[in-house]
Amino acid sequence: MFTNNNLSPEQRAEINRANSQHSTGAKSESGRSASSQNHTVHGLARHNGHFALLPFESKDKFCALQYALAHEYQPATPTELILVTNMSESHWLAQRAQGLLTGCLDPETGKISDPKSFSLYLRYQTAHERSFNKAVNEFQKLRVEQRKVQAGFEAQKRQHEQNAAQKQAVQMQKDAEIEQQLLNDPAYCDLVTRLSAAKKANTPDYAALEAEFDRRYDAADAAWEASRAKAA
Repeated sequence: MFTNNNLSPEQRAEINRANSQHSTGAKSESGRSASSQNHTVHGLARHNGHFALLPFESKDKFCALQYALAHEYQPATPTELILVTNMSESHWLAQRAQGLLTGCLDPETGKISDPKSFSLYLRYQTAHERSFNKAVNEFQKLRVEQRKVQAGFEAQKRQHEQNAAQKQAVQMQKDAEIEQQLLNDPAYCDLVTRLSAAKKANTPDYAALEAEFDRRYDAADAAWEASRAKAA
């Protein structure tokens, strides 16, 4: 990342030239006039909302910073990626301001040689550090909300699975009890025997026997449900 703490006058001039090239400026005469009153070129502001490296800054070092932050935070959504990008740019701009701040100090005495510029650079450094911290906090808040949503989804899924398992267990118990109840009825056992023989022989009374079988089973089912309701 950019840590040049002893910018020469030539480097600061290079910053001024680079920033002037990125700025489109006001279009009208009145706009250019107003702009000239408050325009200060120092390389510490995003031009038209866009971040740009200065000519003497290392693109490889900036990419390494981006990679390190992306590796640390692992952005998984477009919003998270925007926040991590904001972190890298804000940190880089804060370090750029730090370099300019150091350039305002007398290398021998450490005293501020240019108080006006020092104050300006300090404000920008503070603003970019706050922007970095804000992006970190927003990212962490977003992750907390995502974990809450995911936790709710997982809890709902587990509850659904538990309900399905309980329902299946109740149904299996129900089928077993009904089957046992019917098998204890000799008339039912006789009906099953005749139904099986009629199906095998394809006799005309097969449909009637099947209807009787269904009626007996439905009656046993209704009786089981009634007993459960009464027990409850």
